[in-house]
Amino acid sequence: MRIDDEKKYKIGWIELTIAVCILLAILVSNANGARVKDIATLEGVSEQQLVGYGLVVGLAGTGDGTRTQFTVQSVANMLQKMGIVVNPADLRLRNVAAVMVTASLPTFVKPGKKIDVNISSLGDARSLEGGTLLMTPLQGSDGEYYAQAQGAITLGSLSARAGRNSFKKGHANSGTLPNGGVVYKEIESANLKGGTLRWVLSSPDFTSAVAMANAINGVFPGVARAEDASTVLVNVPENMRNDYMSFIARAEVAEFNPNTNSRIVLNGKTGTVVSGANVQIDEVAVSHGSITIQIANTQEAPPTFIGQATLINNQQLNVQEPRTETRVFPAVTNAGQLAQALNGLGVSPLDIISIFQAIKKAGALHAELVVM
Repeated sequence: MRIDDEKKYKIGWIELTIAVCILLAILVSNANGARVKDIATLEGVSEQQLVGYGLVVGLAGTGDGTRTQFTVQSVANMLQKMGIVVNPADLRLRNVAAVMVTASLPTFVKPGKKIDVNISSLGDARSLEGGTLLMTPLQGSDGEYYAQAQGAITLGSLSARAGRNSFKKGHANSGTLPNGGVVYKEIESANLKGGTLRWVLSSPDFTSAVAMANAINGVFPGVARAEDASTVLVNVPENMRNDYMSFIARAEVAEFNPNTNSRIVLNGKTGTVVSGANVQIDEVAVSHGSITIQIANTQEAPPTFIGQATLINNQQLNVQEPRTETRVFPAVTNAGQLAQALNGLGVSPLDIISIFQAIKKAGALHAELVVM
C-alpha cells in the first residue's frame, strides 16, 4: 500500500468514526425525550368499555350444566324469539355456555369497522373450545349499544378428557374473537374546536407538567401552561383555529424529558427487582437471619495535584453471610447492586423483599417501594 493510499484509508476511518459518534449522539438525545402523545391524552378523547351477555354454542359436551338456570332460560328465550316455544324444564344442554363479552372501543372508530372481542365463561362450563358466539349486542356505560359480536372463538389453551383421565394446558374458559365485533355507532367525543385543549398526563407530576407545557410552547410560543400536576391547558392560536388537526398533530409530537419518582418494584414470586433511576441508599446496617448487610459512605482522597486535595464520597456495599463468608464490595451502592449481591448469596425472594422493606422503614431508601 502506498503512503497516499494509507493516508486516504486513515482519513476515511476518521470520517466514519466521526459520523458514527454524531449518529450515536443523535440517537441518545432522541432516546432521552418523550413525545406528548406517548405520556398524555387529550381530555374528552378516550376509549369506551363495552360489555354484553351472550351464548356460545357448538361445544362438545363441555358447556353449562342443568344447575346453571340462566343458560337454560336464555336458550328458551332465544328459541321463543325465533318462533319455537319450549319448556325450559325439558332442556338438557351440555353444548351451550353463557358468556360475558367485553371489548374496548377507541375514539373516532367509524361504523362498519371491526374490533377485537374477549369472551369469558359465566356458568360452570368446562371449556369453550370449538364454540361459536351467537350475535351479541355490546353496550357502553351509558346504556347505548355501540357494537355487536359474533363468530368462532379462539382459545390459547388445550384440554382433553378420557374417562377419569384429563389433560389441561392453559385456561379454556376464556378466549378471543379477533375482529369479531362490528361497530355500528361512533363514540361522541368532546368538542375539540372550542379554542382550548387540555392534555392529561398518564402519571401526574408537577415537574413533568411544566416540562410538557414548555415543550408545546417551543412549537407554538405562549400557548400552553400547566394547570396542575396532571393537566396542561393549551390555547389554540387564532391562525390555527381553521385547522385544528394540524395544530394537534404538531403539538403532540413535541419532545421533553418527563420527571418521575424514584421507584423500586419487587416481585415476590420470581424474586425480580426492578430499580428506576436516581435510587439512593444511605448508610444503614441490616441483620436478617444469618445475613449481615452494611452500607457505608467512605471518603477517599484523589491523586495528589498541585494545591489542596479534596475528599470524595465513595459509597461501598459489604454483604456478609457467615456460613459462606461471601463479601461483595461494589464501587457505588444502589438497589440493583444490592439485589444482585443478595441473589448471589442465594437469598430467597421473600427475604429480599423483607430486607428492602426494612431499609425503607429505616429511612435509608430514598425511593417508592412497590411489592407485586
